[in-house]
Amino acid sequence: MSAVATSSLDGFSVDAAALVDNPRQVAGAFRRDGLVKVKRILPADVAEAVCKRVHEELASRRAEGDSTYFGDVYGYEDTGQRWDLKLRLSSEVKDALRILLESLQGVLESLRPSWQLTELAAMCTFPADPGQPVHADTSHVYDQQVVTVFVALHDIPAERGPTKMYPRSHLDGELHLGLKEVDESCAVLCTMECGDCVLMDSRLLHCGTANKSDLHRFLFYSSWMPPARRSRGSTNTLLPEYEDRLILVQEELQLHTQICGAIEGILSSATGGFGGKTFPKRSEPPLAASVPGAALTPAMAHMDFDGCLRPKCPPDW
Repeated sequence: MSAVATSSLDGFSVDAAALVDNPRQVAGAFRRDGLVKVKRILPADVAEAVCKRVHEELASRRAEGDSTYFGDVYGYEDTGQRWDLKLRLSSEVKDALRILLESLQGVLESLRPSWQLTELAAMCTFPADPGQPVHADTSHVYDQQVVTVFVALHDIPAERGPTKMYPRSHLDGELHLGLKEVDESCAVLCTMECGDCVLMDSRLLHCGTANKSDLHRFLFYSSWMPPARRSRGSTNTLLPEYEDRLILVQEELQLHTQICGAIEGILSSATGGFGGKTFPKRSEPPLAASVPGAALTPAMAHMDFDGCLRPKCPPDW
């Protein structure tokens, strides 16, 4: 291996406005590099609300000692300083997902027409976490592309344990087969400000770095895969009740109100509802849901929920 990482993440960065104005260009850069940083995609107050929720849930789940709520990541059993917390669709998480999906809609549609949620969690590290070895979350050989969206819930400077990524390594078969070593001089540290996010191809080589600060580091993340079999290598950090049930597809504009209107009736049975809120319509068809055989009754069709998830199973589950 060569010298420490010196490359700047700025070369892989775009403003949130570019996601709307030039989604195909952003998608092309993502295909090529395996990562894209988006600045200020999530308002600070929304990020802070999710951070507070993560604090509360992490303390509660650790006290309960139930491993069901944690992904099996390197460091979880070893040091107790790294926790991959599976999240519920709380109001804070829904608000964050709504904003993210609305902003990322054009990019996701440019990559492929449909996506299924495969991870919804927070990666939490604490002071003295030693970091991780370099790895990919899914196989370059066996798995399809999974897109992971990491969001900083607070500022993450270099000493707070940002993720280190190796651009374009997702397409390098020799690296994945261990025929050559990673070039550290090409690595980038994903330092971020609160509300920034990084989109990462799950096949990209990366690692969490050591948390040398006296503060925690929380990343909120969701991962999206083609609706198909689950990837072999991924931890698939998702609560069981959401597995294979939440899918995004592009629908025709005239079907938007009916399709998105079904969310409240279906998701409220599993997550406690959305509090009766109504959301404005978009001028373009959003990523909505495909639910073969699910009845869309008038009582369920009064709510527009842009760029959101909906279960692909009928409303009686």
